Amino acid sequence: MSDSPVHGEDEDIFQKIFEFAGVGIYQTSPDGRYIRVNQTLADMNRCATPQELIDSVKDVSRQVYVDPSTRPRFLALMERDGYVRNFIVRYRRSDGTESWASEAAMPVRDANGNIEYFVGTSVDIGELVRLQEALDEAEGTYRDIFENANIGIYRSSPEGLQLRANPALVRLNGYDEEREQLAAVNDIGREWYVDPNRRDEFKKILDQNDRVENFESEIYAHKSRKRLWISENAWVVRDENGQILYYEGTVQDISERKLAEQELEEARRAVEASSHAKSEFLANMSHELRTPLNAVIGFSDIMLREMFGPIGTERYRGYLRDINDSAHLLLRLIEDILDVAKAESGRMEIEEEIIDLFDIATDSIRLIALRAEANQVVVVNELEEGRIRLLADARRFRQIALNLVSNAVKFSNKNGQVIINAEIDESGCACFTVRDNGIGIDEEDIPLAFEPFVQLAGPGRASEGTGLGLSLTRTFAELHGGALELQSKPGEGTTVTVRIPAHRVVL
Repeated sequence: MSDSPVHGEDEDIFQKIFEFAGVGIYQTSPDGRYIRVNQTLADMNRCATPQELIDSVKDVSRQVYVDPSTRPRFLALMERDGYVRNFIVRYRRSDGTESWASEAAMPVRDANGNIEYFVGTSVDIGELVRLQEALDEAEGTYRDIFENANIGIYRSSPEGLQLRANPALVRLNGYDEEREQLAAVNDIGREWYVDPNRRDEFKKILDQNDRVENFESEIYAHKSRKRLWISENAWVVRDENGQILYYEGTVQDISERKLAEQELEEARRAVEASSHAKSEFLANMSHELRTPLNAVIGFSDIMLREMFGPIGTERYRGYLRDINDSAHLLLRLIEDILDVAKAESGRMEIEEEIIDLFDIATDSIRLIALRAEANQVVVVNELEEGRIRLLADARRFRQIALNLVSNAVKFSNKNGQVIINAEIDESGCACFTVRDNGIGIDEEDIPLAFEPFVQLAGPGRASEGTGLGLSLTRTFAELHGGALELQSKPGEGTTVTVRIPAHRVVL
């Protein structure tokens, strides 16, 4: 009687453990029927109560285990070892869904050694299995990428020992397989980089940022010692305590790109040297040409004015006028060529002052008056004095206006008209416009009109000039931050607009 209370207390404890344990607990018969189950196992099987699970399952092998061979394996292990542990099974719930469980069980035998029943536990590990499958899939994907990527992938120690290398990196270094390369590389910084200090710079960036991107270096292909250029991306891998485990990264061969950049740089230097030589040549030649030209212009002016006495024969006067005109034309050509050279070399600068577009238009009309009269072309200035003023280079803007008005007069028919105007558009820009009703330009020829030294051919087009007018005019407009627009139709005329940005408009 003295043991009875203790036995009753133990039984009560075991009952509570059975009912409230966080794992499924069961008792099954040797033929595979549930005899007793706890609520946790009922919940695992989507049953409301333990009794519902017991009543619904008559054969664990057929109704619970998805694989019919599971129960025979269970019994075989039990026979061999006298128990089962970590027995992984795929099971089917009462609602038809499936999951995975880990089971442990042992037999309970009678006095004769015959199995009366099995007792065991079952834990649902479906989420763990799904995570493991996802991990396996991710590892498989990573493995595929690692093996098949066309860029090098590596893992290295902070000390410079190579730990992993994918086939692309192995090939880049001239080896046949990974283990051959890993055995050969002892110090990445000393053996791989052409600059032995490059690895230190690489590690410094990693220490500061835990990452390095587009790190370009010249290296030796480790086995062949061929020099290559590569770009690296790398990152630091740490343990849960923040300690560095290793570096991982990618390597891409950029030798072809580097070669192209080098060739481009050499070509750029050659172009700059050529441009400088051309500018020097033009500057020197302009000085040499201006000196005799100024003498020709000066002396021909004196003779035309008959400052030291009359010209004996009138025919000589015509010759002198031709000499003077030709000298002025040649001088303008030299100035234009020098301006082109300055523009190409980027050395052209502007001297800013406040200009009145009315004055600019008036000056251009005065300078072109004789030609306009000879061609019987009327040039009209529709601008008002003081209405539109700009902060601009007066000399360059006079050249803009003179080039445009001169072209308009040159390509106008007799009794034609050239109109000069300007306005402020809705964005605040100043638009200086020269419009004629002359012979016009075919649409496909408009781009050619801006090419230096190109003269458009066609009926009514004079061959005189250098073909630099429009090209220089656009250059001068762009020098002020503006642009030049040309609209034209054959037989209807041409309109050229120089658009100057709003910040140059003086209010």
